[in-house]
Amino acid sequence: MTSVEVVLAIVKILIVVLFLLNMAAIATWADRRQGAMVQDRVGPNRAVVYLPSLIVKAIVLLPPTLLGALAVLTATRQMTAAAGAEALVIGAQLAVLVGWFSLLVFCASARKGGPINAAEEALARVDPRSIFYAGVMAHVLVFFVTQAVPLSAAPLAARVANGLLAGLLFVSGIYAAARVPEGKVPLRLLGTLHAAADAIKMIWKEDFIPKNADRLLHSLAPLLAMFPALVTFAVIPFGDKLCFEDNGDRVFGFADLANLKHTVDPAFTCNGHVVNLQVADLNVGILYIFAMAGTGVIGAAIAGWASDNKFSLLGGLRAASQMVSYEVAMGLSVVGLFIIYSSVRLGDMVQWQVNHAWGIFVQPVAFFLFLAALAAETKRIPFDQPEGESEIVAGYFVEYSGMKFGMFMTGEYVELITSSALLVTLFFGGYHLPFLDRDGLNVAIGGVQLLPKYQMTHLAVSVIYVVAFFAKTILMTWVQVFFRWTLPRFRYDQVMRLGWTKLLPLAIANMMVTGVLVLAVDSAPAGLRDGLQAAADVTQAVVALGGFAAVVALIVGLLEPVERNRFLHSTAARFAAAAGGTKASPQQA
Repeated sequence: MTSVEVVLAIVKILIVVLFLLNMAAIATWADRRQGAMVQDRVGPNRAVVYLPSLIVKAIVLLPPTLLGALAVLTATRQMTAAAGAEALVIGAQLAVLVGWFSLLVFCASARKGGPINAAEEALARVDPRSIFYAGVMAHVLVFFVTQAVPLSAAPLAARVANGLLAGLLFVSGIYAAARVPEGKVPLRLLGTLHAAADAIKMIWKEDFIPKNADRLLHSLAPLLAMFPALVTFAVIPFGDKLCFEDNGDRVFGFADLANLKHTVDPAFTCNGHVVNLQVADLNVGILYIFAMAGTGVIGAAIAGWASDNKFSLLGGLRAASQMVSYEVAMGLSVVGLFIIYSSVRLGDMVQWQVNHAWGIFVQPVAFFLFLAALAAETKRIPFDQPEGESEIVAGYFVEYSGMKFGMFMTGEYVELITSSALLVTLFFGGYHLPFLDRDGLNVAIGGVQLLPKYQMTHLAVSVIYVVAFFAKTILMTWVQVFFRWTLPRFRYDQVMRLGWTKLLPLAIANMMVTGVLVLAVDSAPAGLRDGLQAAADVTQAVVALGGFAAVVALIVGLLEPVERNRFLHSTAARFAAAAGGTKASPQQA
């Protein structure tokens, strides 16, 4: 293992760990924010830091300045015709994005805080949705215009586009900084600072250990609960492979990092050095995840036993029996995927989905079984009996405080993020996006080319793949967070009955049916297999259209004016109305 491989491994580990820890903090905030919305209280939005206006102006100005400098660097460097064509498309689209997004932000600021000049006064009268629709139309129009530019003129047009992008970034950054008021400026960041404040608080809180507790095991349990949650992400690929051309010495060195191959074919023919965007590409793949995830129960069991508390012991017993029970159903639910993918390596599973269809389409029953089992494994509502507050106070970590309690909570949310990444890898194509091959966009169904193929560089496709994987993981995490405030908690006997009498038989049945269908397809004529491949291509079109519609609907929904109506909906409503109604609180969620 060369020194550059060691450095790349450290970089990949840092990317994964930072993503997990930051997403764990954001998921904590999301849980609390949803609770505040349901219960109509302030919630984490009260967390605020007051900063001098000069520092806030620097914070606002720094990102657009750095991005603008990068755009200037792109506009001034020498480029070939092919590189110019790609820089033209990217620069023009980013310029349109910065333009309409800046207008949208300034429009919202003028509507909320009041306009400060005539231009903002006119902008405040514009519907924000109109700005978004105009931006989408501008993206489409600019794309066709850039495609019409001759290849010989592409470098000059790319310089113009990136110069325009730099100008828009500088102007929007300077104007946004100028709008920062003088004096102390409250910084809330939508309440996400609350998680950081909690972490700082837990570091300085007293580390309480019960008098008759086992001090060694009491201290070891949080580590055993958090460690497996972090290391299970190691075998999950968060991007496609990278190909670096060799400089002639046949040794992978730091000089080769500058020789990223310009384009690769869909088969990934690479005569140089291959780097997997994966911390560890183990041949056991998902079996490693099951093995490491199974050790998480040890931390909960030890915490319950070592705390010298009957509620802790009950919580530890519940956690051990629940996690062991649902591991059986969870493992059997994905055997059908093993049969179809013909591998347990997660990279091979993603590549099968790239070549055919996402796992959700070929194993829909397995997806719901696996999702239910994962929710039980992570001990989230409606499967949070090991820490049921209404029954056993806080379960196996009732006697924990300070950073040890924080490690339990962090481990729980890291498990949530890791389980979401695993769901994305197994059922939602991993890092793959519909019709995006390793060499560019290729919109074809059943061998019929619907649109001309759009070539893209290896770097561009790789960056899109990484962003797509993390975006899918965030979306799946958001879906799982919604379980907490949507579903009621099961009784403990219902949890065990669901795992052994419902999920387990369904997983076995799904495994048997999948085996029969795979044998039937393997022995089917070539025409039927071609039809199935065409159907797989259709599923990619469905995902592409559905994803685009969902993004548009989400943005339009966020731009919709908010109307807040308070009402009483309880058995005491008529009594409150008879007493003159409820008193409005000065603080609202």
